Amino acid sequence: MGAWDADSFQNDTALDWVGDLCEGGDVAAVRTALSRVMEERRSVRPSFIGRLLGRRPVEPYLEARVASEGLAAAEIVAFWLGHPDPHFPGKLAEWARRHSDAMSPEFIAFARQAVSTIKTKSELKDLWEEGDGIVAPKWHNAIADLERRLESPDT
Repeated sequence: MGAWDADSFQNDTALDWVGDLCEGGDVAAVRTALSRVMEERRSVRPSFIGRLLGRRPVEPYLEARVASEGLAAAEIVAFWLGHPDPHFPGKLAEWARRHSDAMSPEFIAFARQAVSTIKTKSELKDLWEEGDGIVAPKWHNAIADLERRLESPDT
């Protein structure tokens, strides 16, 4: 994981996604990044035979890359709500301002769900928690801060 700190934009994956978005992506890319978090977390139902054999649904593992892109997308929603991350890239701020008319309650709901999933069941969470006990609290604090900033436009 190419990360130098716990904030959403302090890793290579998120910044690569931001670069692609700023070079011609549209708002659909934000929706897609948030939706992918939810889609990849759905349980996989065993086949009919598997159910007969007693197999239970299996939850797929949310990869760190998908989680990092989802957090970057959620940060765009927080920006649109008027609560940007202090490390929000300038180039992305310009992009987000140009596309702010696309903001809708759907984005807020998707962002909140995605962040909740990432903080509880993702490879990214596991990677941050593998450390020496110092870095995990920084990541959890960054996620809690993002959740607060997504609460409402009035916070």
